Amino acid sequence: MSNLNIRIVTEIGENLNEQDWISITNFVKKFSTNVKRSHSTEYYKTKLLNSPYGSSYITRVLNGSGNCVGLTTLTRKSFVAMGKKCISFELGDSYLIKDLQGKSIYSKIINSALLSIKKNEKSDFVYSTPNKLSMPGLIKGGFVIADYKIFERILPLRFNSIFKSFFLNFLFSIIIPIYLFIIKLILNFFSNNNNISLNLIRNMEELPNEYFLTNDIENHRSHKYLNWRYNNNPDQYKIFGVYYKKTYIGFLIFKETKHNNALALYLVDIYINKNYVTYLRTTISKALILNNFNQYTFVATWISKQSIYWKHISNCFPIKFKKIPFIVHKKLSDDIFLDIHDKNLHFVLADGDNI
Repeated sequence: MSNLNIRIVTEIGENLNEQDWISITNFVKKFSTNVKRSHSTEYYKTKLLNSPYGSSYITRVLNGSGNCVGLTTLTRKSFVAMGKKCISFELGDSYLIKDLQGKSIYSKIINSALLSIKKNEKSDFVYSTPNKLSMPGLIKGGFVIADYKIFERILPLRFNSIFKSFFLNFLFSIIIPIYLFIIKLILNFFSNNNNISLNLIRNMEELPNEYFLTNDIENHRSHKYLNWRYNNNPDQYKIFGVYYKKTYIGFLIFKETKHNNALALYLVDIYINKNYVTYLRTTISKALILNNFNQYTFVATWISKQSIYWKHISNCFPIKFKKIPFIVHKKLSDDIFLDIHDKNLHFVLADGDNI
């Protein structure tokens, strides 16, 4: 495809019509991905039209027929830094057809998206959790690597499902029941506190409308945000309200999904009042038991090593599996999001574009 037959357009989501959304969905479905979330039209419309913080942006590469052949998004969010609400945007997944790759089109997509933020917004924070392929283009576009020390931590369970060897599966068929029994004993021991209770909720209105600061930098988890992120999302989540005696202290949110055709469970959001952080290990252990943990290949979560939750979560998710790349746009972000070495950071899977 000739570069002369395409145009790059950035606009707010509200400007797109139904055919535009369908074209985006059909385009993205062509790409194989390990992303553990929906790729439906409703997902993109929910994400880019319904943010409680205002309009989000979408950059498309359109061919001569007006069909989408390239895409990136900037989802509007709100982070809180040292008690101040900050206008934030997450640069999400980017896609480009093979014929246009290696022709500097990706850089033009990024430049178009960021120019719209520069012209139309007073942003405090623009960030992304990119893959290795997109990292060079984003660095060229003004992003810098920020060491937020975010890791995926896992609790392996029925790990035999990731092996195809007959001998290994036979061996694991003997080992895994014993291993799961030991995990159950540990979780029962950790959860032995009757002061902590969990309620599975069906609607966010069942949670008290309370917001409390937990870390120096974190997503603003208002009721409106939670409804947008979870209740109005086409994907399905299990949401647990957490209580100390009768006092509401926060929530845990899980998502069940397939990973390489094996069933997995992700703890996608964690929000516990910092005055009760010592009960987090108990809370997670109770939640894993309520989720029938032994049916999953593994349970995983994201957490920053600079979070006040790190130590307590590490007890339940003992393996530090991989580090999550994190970048911040230097010119479109406040210095407070770049100078983070002495700050507590809370960043989880739900704060990224991967659910």
